[in-house]
Amino acid sequence: MKIRHNKNWLILIISIFILFASLGCKKDFFDKKLYGTQDQLSTIKDEASALALTNGCYAFVDGTDWYSGRFERMMLECSSDDGWGGNDYQDRPSEIGTMSFTNALNPDNGFVQSLFDNLYQGVRNCNNLMVVMPNAPVTDAIKKRTIAEAKFLRAYYYFELVKNYGDCVLYTNLPTSADLLPRSPVKDVYLQIVKDLQEASTDLPEVDVYAVADKGRATKGAALALLSRAYLFMEDYANAETTAQSIIQSNKYNLLPNYEDLWKVSNPWSKESLFEIGYFPDTKFSTGTRATTMTWATSDGGWGWFGLTSNLENAFIAEGDDVRRKYTIVKEGDAVAGENRIYPAYDGKHTSGRHFRKFYVPIADRGGLYGNQPLNQIIIRYAEILLIYAEAAAFDGKNSESLIALNKVRARVGLAPKIGLSGDALKLAIWNERRLELAGERTYRLDDIRRIKINGKKLITTLMGPNGSFVNYNTNLNTDPVETKPHRENRNKGIEFKEGKNELWPIPRTVIQASNGKVTQNNGY
Repeated sequence: MKIRHNKNWLILIISIFILFASLGCKKDFFDKKLYGTQDQLSTIKDEASALALTNGCYAFVDGTDWYSGRFERMMLECSSDDGWGGNDYQDRPSEIGTMSFTNALNPDNGFVQSLFDNLYQGVRNCNNLMVVMPNAPVTDAIKKRTIAEAKFLRAYYYFELVKNYGDCVLYTNLPTSADLLPRSPVKDVYLQIVKDLQEASTDLPEVDVYAVADKGRATKGAALALLSRAYLFMEDYANAETTAQSIIQSNKYNLLPNYEDLWKVSNPWSKESLFEIGYFPDTKFSTGTRATTMTWATSDGGWGWFGLTSNLENAFIAEGDDVRRKYTIVKEGDAVAGENRIYPAYDGKHTSGRHFRKFYVPIADRGGLYGNQPLNQIIIRYAEILLIYAEAAAFDGKNSESLIALNKVRARVGLAPKIGLSGDALKLAIWNERRLELAGERTYRLDDIRRIKINGKKLITTLMGPNGSFVNYNTNLNTDPVETKPHRENRNKGIEFKEGKNELWPIPRTVIQASNGKVTQNNGY
């Protein structure tokens, strides 16, 4: 966890020390040596060190370096119709191939391995805390809260794992190599996620109970928000509706009056935010805004990765959605929304010349042209809760209630209300709203197109592949002056997608080998 306040600086540094002390001798998930039992218990002498151990559980939400979390997540997001690889000045076939579903997406892919390892390291740290904390010399209140934080985070890590890799090796303890297990079915992983989040939501404080110095810690609202998201992905619409409604009725959260206020450096942990990664200055462990450097144009001091598509921009234009378009996409040569500046012009180094405005930091607020920037990253926010409620209510046949929630999101950006919709038309309107409202955020477009079914087919299978509509748009219909130029990234991105295979990433080969074949591979890899 990255916290802004001085009181927590020492706690964060202690947590990093404990974190890497516990992982430094481990080579893979199935290492024989247990970590964090009696030896680590001896490091918890007071509340500060107990909180440091807890902070170590947060460390993997965005990874511990540039290439152990955020980069892979952006690669996944840009495997959708919203994003290109974007980097057009380096020969990077592994990255571009992974986002295009080529043979580069395979069990030996280093990014596939890195994300898998990062998420399981998060699980291990959470499991470790739940073993250690009950006997720690701290108050029962601290024990209760920190264990609840660990349950929330373990659910978060398993949710990321099950979405991206399918069946999971499901550990809730500290395993040794003698404890090797086969992968548990997706439904069982979701049951563990639900259990953890239900228990966490019971024991975590409300958002307004935490002291200022603890801003950013998991709250009751965060646990319920992730639970409602999990129910939606499970297609348990009744529970998704009820859980989202409980957040709405709590009156603890609300939409900000202006959409653009969400992306201001000066507005961290707003009333709309249920969980976000905080910026922590002056340390390499400040991971909240690595995405800025990754996604900025090279002419603006960035790496130029993960450009946005004209297909996404056209979706905003078709809806007449100028507010969200400007605060989602900053296009080279255009004025930057909220800043008196023209974005540096296209220099032949980016596939589309479109970059994430949501990750953009105005020049006056920047911490230099390179590195971490002073901007928090929102993981879950209230607008998504309204859209989860709207979708679940639509599936439950509650059309009026669904439309009320949907139109609250639309009204904020000046769009006319949707009226008289029901059935498939209502669901399509909600799914389109999710795309426009949440583009590029930690509610991923790829996750949506992998779960949404239209006429019995997953949306990703109709967008990608030889007959995919997104592939057809780029190869036959696209007239964008930048995207239609020759690039390292092929215009027919996604044409190699294979239904029944590429909905998931492969299990790393090293994991299968370490398990002596107990852990199996995903279909097609």
